[in-house]
Parts: sequence; structure tokens; C-alpha cells
Amino acid sequence: MEEGRLLILCVDRDNDVGDMLGISTPVIGEENVLKVALEYILKRPEDSDSNALFAAVQTYRELEAKGYKGRVEIALLAGIAEEGVEADMKILRELDAVLSKSKYAGAILVSDGPTDEAVAPLIQSRLPLISVRRVVVQQSRGVEETFVLIVNYLRKLFTEEKYRRYSLGLTGAFLIIYVILSTIVPQFVWPLVLFFSGVALFVKGYEVDVVLREIYSSRPITFASLMLSSLLLLLGTVQGLSVFVQNIYKGAWSALGDMLLAPVGAQLIAADLFVLSAALPIFGRILDAVISYKQPRFADAMAMTTVLISRQLLVEIAKYFAGGGDIRGVLTWSFIVLGFIVFSVAVMPLERRTGERP
Repeated sequence: MEEGRLLILCVDRDNDVGDMLGISTPVIGEENVLKVALEYILKRPEDSDSNALFAAVQTYRELEAKGYKGRVEIALLAGIAEEGVEADMKILRELDAVLSKSKYAGAILVSDGPTDEAVAPLIQSRLPLISVRRVVVQQSRGVEETFVLIVNYLRKLFTEEKYRRYSLGLTGAFLIIYVILSTIVPQFVWPLVLFFSGVALFVKGYEVDVVLREIYSSRPITFASLMLSSLLLLLGTVQGLSVFVQNIYKGAWSALGDMLLAPVGAQLIAADLFVLSAALPIFGRILDAVISYKQPRFADAMAMTTVLISRQLLVEIAKYFAGGGDIRGVLTWSFIVLGFIVFSVAVMPLERRTGERP
């Protein structure tokens, strides 16, 4: 009954077992996995990976005792110390190597925590995942044992690279930013610290850093323009907010107008920086297309033109809010910008049809 065979998988995503024992994976068979488990627990008895290995062997023996003798196999798969995508790719290759030796109807994943359980979708891409057994290590509740556990976890935070980059690296970056801001703008130090912290959380939460790396590798000029755009936007926002806070007594709309008209050096105002920050990424995309010997998109050219023309509309609105403008100027430039938008929308379908012609 080859079709009814089950595969018990113990996954060590960060390869602690392989690095400690100097073995290569996959390790297949009850005897081999048990040998690895015994060697590893003698070297690191406090590590939960040891419990996961023994739990996998226990699951194997229980299934054999329940009538699956000869129809169940056990294997240890491992990733790499850095985890991430490369670790998952290595695990997938090792799983393919195990599956190439025999056919299985399904798999049982034995895990010591959510990090290893993250590979469940990889297993399901190759064969059905019947069950996940998560091993929770029971610890003594005594005060001394709890203290020892806390000390061990703190030691990991400061000695292991995958934790140290967050515990020490982020703390150091926070202190550096705080000292710099408290020297430059002491009155805005906490709002700016919270702002940068929010940006960091947003970037990691939505994997903006991954997107930026992809843009940098495929479109370097677009990446450079995005960085310059962000700098201009930050500079315009800081200068504009400073003026906004100073003039808030005039009223919110009037202060908003003064914010957009805030001088930022030479003949530039905050509105100019906002417009440039919106136009630069589009300009970078056009340059990348030219350098790659591709035809620049007409939609990009029209979008950049519309953004640049919108500068005057933004200035007229700011003047009107600040009390020194005329509603006729706002309406005139509104119709001009609207005309460019309508023209762009009308021409884009023609560009798509032209690009689809053989």
C-alpha cells in the first residue's frame, strides 16, 4: 500500500541542529533521526529543537503501533541560520529529495514553534499536510528556574546574530536619532522620534524594504529618484509644519496656505518641494526606460507634465487660503490641470492599442 504511506517531518528552519553537530540534511529514517536527537540533546539540552526531534520519533512509533508499520517514514529537514527565503528554498529542495525516494499520501509536521510552522505552505505545495503537532516544553514554575530562563533569553538577545541586530542595532539607532534630533530641533524631538518609529514599523510591516530592493536591482535611476523624492518631501514637510505651527493662530486654512508658501531657500517654497517629490519618481522611470532602450510610456510623460503644471494650481490655492490670492486664478489653473488630465485619460487607450500591435 505504497499510496497510503505517511511522512513525519521535523523542520529546523534556522539549522541549529546541523550547525551544532556538523551534519548534512535531510536525515531520513527513525534510527538516524533518533541518533541525531540524542547527540543534539547532549550538547544543547535546553534547546526546544531537541524536544521536537524526540516528539517526531514518538509520533513515528505511535503510528507504527496503531497499524502503520511499514507505511510511515520520518525525516529531518533544515534551512540556514539566516532563515528567510533562502532557508525555505533549501527546505523545499530537501523535501523534494525525500519525496524522490518514495511516494507519500500526506505529511505530519512536528514543530517546536511558529518559526518552523512557517514552512507549512511549502510542505502543502508538495503533498497534503494532514496534521501539525506543536511541541510546547513544560518548564518548572519555580522562581530560580524562571530566573535562569530569563537570563538565557537575555543572553540570546546579545550573543546570537539574528536577535542581536534587533536588540542592539535598533536600540543604538534609536539613541543616535534621539541625540541628533534633541540637538537640532529640541522642541520637536518626540514627534519626530515617533514619526521615524512609525515609518520603520510601516516599512517592515508592509515589506517596503523588499520592494525597494527589487526596484534598486531592476531600475536604479527610479530608486535614486525615490530616495531624492523622499528627502525633498521630508524637507518640505518639516519647514512647512514649522510655519504652520507659528501661524495657527490665524486659523487652520490660513496656516495651511502659509505652510505651502513657506520659503525653503533660494526662490523655492514648500509647494515646490512637494511637486518635485511627486514628479521625480516618474522622471526616474522615464530615464530607466530610455537607458534600457525601451520606449518611454506616453502616460508617464503626461503624468509628469500634469504634476509640474499642478505646481501653479497649488500656489494659487495657497495664496487664496493665506488671504492674498484670487479665486479666478484658482479656477483658471484648475481648468488647465483638469484639461491635461482629461487629455491623458483619452490618449492612454490609444497608446495601449498601439503597443499591442504586432
